[in-house]
Amino acid sequence: MTDLRLFDLNLLIAFDALMAERNVTRAAGRVGIGQPAMSYALSRLRELFADELFVRTASAMQPTTRALELAGPISRILSDIRASVLSDRAFHPERAEMVFRVGASDYAEVSILSVVLTALRSSAPKVRLIVLPVNRDQVGTMLESGAIDLAVGYYPDHLSAQQAEVLFHEEFVCLFDAKACGVNPPLKLKAYLELPHILMSLRGELSGSADALLAREGASRFVLMATPHFLTIPFLLHGFRAVAAVPRRLAENCADVAGLAVSPMPIAIEGFDISMVWHARTETDPARRWLRDLVRVAGRSRAEARTYRPKRRISRGVAGAKR
Repeated sequence: MTDLRLFDLNLLIAFDALMAERNVTRAAGRVGIGQPAMSYALSRLRELFADELFVRTASAMQPTTRALELAGPISRILSDIRASVLSDRAFHPERAEMVFRVGASDYAEVSILSVVLTALRSSAPKVRLIVLPVNRDQVGTMLESGAIDLAVGYYPDHLSAQQAEVLFHEEFVCLFDAKACGVNPPLKLKAYLELPHILMSLRGELSGSADALLAREGASRFVLMATPHFLTIPFLLHGFRAVAAVPRRLAENCADVAGLAVSPMPIAIEGFDISMVWHARTETDPARRWLRDLVRVAGRSRAEARTYRPKRRISRGVAGAKR
C-alpha cells in the first residue's frame, strides 16, 4: 500500500496533465513547469504506483491499464479540490439563497434591522432574515451554538470567543401624547415630575437610573407601569396621560405612527452603546461579513442622524420644581 505521506498534490496535477496531453513537453506547458520537472514528476509517479503508467509509442505516450484505472479518481479528486478548496469564496448577494439569523431586541429590530431589511430587498432578493430574542446572558451561548449569526443590541460584556463592534451611542428622550398630557415639547422638569411614568424594565422593577438620580436631588416621580418591551410603550402612551424615557431612534420611528411628541430629557440620564457581536469563527466568512457590513451601514446612518442635547445637571430644575 502506498504511504499517503509520500504524496504531493503536484504529482496528481502532473498525472492529470499527462493523461490529457500524452506528451511530456506539452504536459509541462499545460501546468506551467519545465520539461525536466515534468519528467521528474513522471518518474516519481511510476515509483509511487509501481507501474510505468505511460508507455512511449511512435505517435504518443499511451496510458497503461493502471493509468486508465487511476485517471477517473484522480480527475475527480482534483475537481473536488478546485470546487471546494480553491473556489471563489466571494459572496454574491444577488444570487444568494440563504437565511441569516440575528439576535436582537425589539428596539434593535425597529432602529437598525428595519434599515437592513430594506437593503436586503434591494440587493439580495432571495436572502431571508430570522430575528430571535436574545439578552446579555444568552448571547454568548447562542453565538457559540450557531443559533444566531450575529447579535445586535446593548452588550457591554463580550466573551473571548466573540468579536464586537460599537455601532453608535444611543441616548434617551421623552415620549408622550401632548394632547393627553396637556403639555407640548420641550418637556420641562416640573411637568416631567408631575406626569405618571411608564418604564422599560427587564427585571420587572418600578424604578430605574432616573429615580436614583432624582433621589440624590430630593425629587421623585411616580412610575405607573413597568414593561420589558420598549416597542409596546408608544402604543401604551397613545391617548394616555403618561410619559416614558425611550431610546431616541425608537422614538423617532414610532412618534408619527402613534401620534406622539418627542422631547429632550429634562434630566441627564446616561445613554448606552449599541453593538453588533459575532463569533470569531465567522470572522472571514464572506456571507456573514457581508451581513455585518449591512448592519454597520445601518448603524452609521442612525449615528449620523440629529442628536438631542439633554441638560447635563438637574439641581436648579429640581429646586424650582420643589418650590
